[in-house]
Amino acid sequence: MIKNALYLIPVTLGDTPPELVLPVKVFSVIQELDEFIVENVRSARRFLRKSGYQKDFDKVIFHTLNKHTAYGSAASFVSAIKQGKPVGLLSEAGVPCIADPGAEVVKYCHEASIPVVPLTGPSSIILALMASGFNGQSFAFHGYLPIDNAALKKQIKHLEEAIFKQNQTQIFIETPYRNNRLLNMLTTTCNSKIKLCVASEVTTENEKIVTATIGAWKKNTPDLHKKPAVFLMYR
Repeated sequence: MIKNALYLIPVTLGDTPPELVLPVKVFSVIQELDEFIVENVRSARRFLRKSGYQKDFDKVIFHTLNKHTAYGSAASFVSAIKQGKPVGLLSEAGVPCIADPGAEVVKYCHEASIPVVPLTGPSSIILALMASGFNGQSFAFHGYLPIDNAALKKQIKHLEEAIFKQNQTQIFIETPYRNNRLLNMLTTTCNSKIKLCVASEVTTENEKIVTATIGAWKKNTPDLHKKPAVFLMYR
């Protein structure tokens, strides 16, 4: 049932048809909304149309939330909810607020006693962990690792140590055009017996999830350039 709340709306991870990865409830909620908080208006409109959205976009309100959005904009984005109107928050891909800027809006909603309703959808991070064969009881997600080579190498060694000290799966991501650089740094920095899972283009027709030792990755290094991927390390 639609109520005056912020709805966290999951988006497909690639060009996969929405009906293959999203439950019916997501589509029913979308149809009732005419105000959205999005990272990119153009891609949000494209997703909504693919999901069967019928409303006239000229009458739909879109608030843009990305790295350029002024801090403190959350209050104005959700002001309609206080007036009795539900608002949807869309991620650019996957579920909102996970490796995504939407958390600021959700935080404000809790502080303002505005209900937050998360909807089920694909998370590349969780799907990759499920398919990795690694420890799903204890894991840590680190987001993007440092760009600087020295800092990156230091962080990788820190993650490698955490695997043994905490018996914990280490999960991280990278901007797709830097994937090959990251993979090369992993294979030249980590112990050859450490296991690495690379889950690329998850839920799409090009999905590939492989778990192998660092030593094996050295012998068979794939081209991950511009392919969205999740990296996981364990022993």
